[in-house]
Amino acid sequence: MAEKKETVKATDHVAEHVETGLTARTEYPGQTMGIVALVLAFFTQVPALILGIIAWVWSNKAEVNNVPAKVAVAVSSVLIVLGALAVIGWIVLVASTVGELGDFGMWNGMGPGGLRS
Repeated sequence: MAEKKETVKATDHVAEHVETGLTARTEYPGQTMGIVALVLAFFTQVPALILGIIAWVWSNKAEVNNVPAKVAVAVSSVLIVLGALAVIGWIVLVASTVGELGDFGMWNGMGPGGLRS
């Protein structure tokens, strides 16, 4: 029996493209920015809102759903509204407290007597 010998080149078994754990579909535009915006949404709401919107637009252009960016926009928007309501409530509380305390009779001696009771 005659053995058939084939010559094998060294490059025949080398892969032309090495696969890593990440592919083109694993990481998409705006993914990292969406995660950063989500973390920042709990500390600084306005920059988080801006970053979240930018990440959301970038992902929409790539036709990918970016959940962290959407959550960051929602959380930062809600926290901005709650912060504004807290500031308004604080102003109303301080104004009503000052109104209840009055002026301690500081202005009673000034001006015509009929204007202040």
